[in-house]
Amino acid sequence: MTYLFDMVHHNPGESPFDTNFTDPTYLAHYGFNGQVFKHVHCLATLEAVAPGIFPTTPEEIAWLEAKTAELQGQMRAAKEAGLAVYSHVDLFVLPQAIVEHFKDDICDAQTGRILLDCPKTKELHQALIAELFARFPELDGLIIRVGETYLHDTPHHAGNGAVSYASDDYAAQQQQFVELIRFLRTEICERHDKLCLFRTWDTYPDRFHASKPFYLAITEAVEPHEKLIFLIKHTVVDFHRWVAPNPCLLTGKHSQIIEVQCQREYEGKGAYPNYSTHGVINGFSEPRQRHGLRDLLPNPAIKGLFTWTRGGGWYGPYIDKSNELWSDLNAYVLAQYALDPTQSEEQIFSRYASEILHLNEADQTLFRKIALLSLDGVLKGKCCAGWDSRDDIPDYHYPTNQWMRDDVLHGYDLLEPVFAYLIENHLVEAAIQEKQEAVAVWQEMAELAERLACDPKLKAVIVASCQYGLRLFSFIAAAWELLLTAQHQQTKDGELEAPRLGPLLEAADQAWAQYQQLPEQHPAASTLYRLHGWSWPGKPPVEGLGASIEQIRDTIA
Repeated sequence: MTYLFDMVHHNPGESPFDTNFTDPTYLAHYGFNGQVFKHVHCLATLEAVAPGIFPTTPEEIAWLEAKTAELQGQMRAAKEAGLAVYSHVDLFVLPQAIVEHFKDDICDAQTGRILLDCPKTKELHQALIAELFARFPELDGLIIRVGETYLHDTPHHAGNGAVSYASDDYAAQQQQFVELIRFLRTEICERHDKLCLFRTWDTYPDRFHASKPFYLAITEAVEPHEKLIFLIKHTVVDFHRWVAPNPCLLTGKHSQIIEVQCQREYEGKGAYPNYSTHGVINGFSEPRQRHGLRDLLPNPAIKGLFTWTRGGGWYGPYIDKSNELWSDLNAYVLAQYALDPTQSEEQIFSRYASEILHLNEADQTLFRKIALLSLDGVLKGKCCAGWDSRDDIPDYHYPTNQWMRDDVLHGYDLLEPVFAYLIENHLVEAAIQEKQEAVAVWQEMAELAERLACDPKLKAVIVASCQYGLRLFSFIAAAWELLLTAQHQQTKDGELEAPRLGPLLEAADQAWAQYQQLPEQHPAASTLYRLHGWSWPGKPPVEGLGASIEQIRDTIA
């Protein structure tokens, strides 16, 4: 692969992760040839077209100077390690003072959105791009995102997505994308001879990222350029199991780079074993994901991989460089496979176990078994085959209604329709059995981990992560049986049977208590999940699994 670059996607608005993957020498050692940073566009003053506007306040000046010095140091270190340097850029984001100064020339009078079709908007961004490449000569290119815009780490800036998804006028949106990409192609690729890496990611099933016709309507209208490349996640939606492959890959006339997440945000973020790279390369067990990178990388249209070794999503669970083993494994195998796809995944895994972890032959066998078992343990513990394999399920869906993500657990608020379907189709016992099978898998993994004879610190991390999975999914199995049984009873006769639910409630309480004891008993473990649902940072927590359990407790009391 020509391009193999990585980004640590620190949680917006939070302290940066403590990780080996911010060290460019570490990346280079694993085989990466590029490193991605964030927010370089927010360091532009636009002095060429907006003199004296930003920065002016002491706070703006101090912020800009500190961030500039920090990013310059990071870029220079990457260059010294032999890596190409890129920055992830959200369009459109500009200093608040400049947005206010030019609002009549760049913003919609009704919504306040910065508009693409305003000449002043293009003039400002033409100057911004020129300034970035002049002030930061280390930059080899920009990664452009327009699907999401977060300002948590840029207190002196304002902005919005460059293309509005507010209406269902697909033709208008496609034309906006064409206009934007042509502009970026001219300014980045032609004028400055740099890479323009355009991410197609959005959160819609029928738009740029997930719809082949939508993708082609845009890309076919843009002349190819060797330095214009589209970045596309390998899944049709986010990094999930049970979802279809991205139909836009290997489509059209432009070069592409595949995005892969090493610390999957919907599957524990490395808190418990999850050797997802095995499935990413070879295909997962579920029918829609039985293809993998081995089917894609031989195509000359694919120019490389863009990995997220750490980050994605929000909140925790939080790991650090002392216990990021499972993210590390995923990253190493992906990088080495991209360097030489004629190798098998198993060969690279064996090399990691022997050369990186220094495991003896017996421990290598145990470690391999743990890693492969994690694929079933995660799938059966988190998802629900009865729901996720429905005949009428769309390609673009969130498995099991995305009841479990980051470090939160939803309850009836998201699981009620899943449970209703299971009840209606006589799948309750099968769903409960699936969760019990997951526990059995995690129990086997925990027993295998105890048999390791490797370095004590490494063994402590592996044991702690396996215990984390065992205790978490034991609680989930107990909670699912409790909630499903309660909903089933209410569906049948409207009343809850305390004699049956009481023992189930007690089992869930005991499993949760055991999970809560994990940090004390296994200090190498990551932070724990929480019993409420997901909400945006700064917003009140949403009632989740804990509230559903308490609802049952109160009812049967």
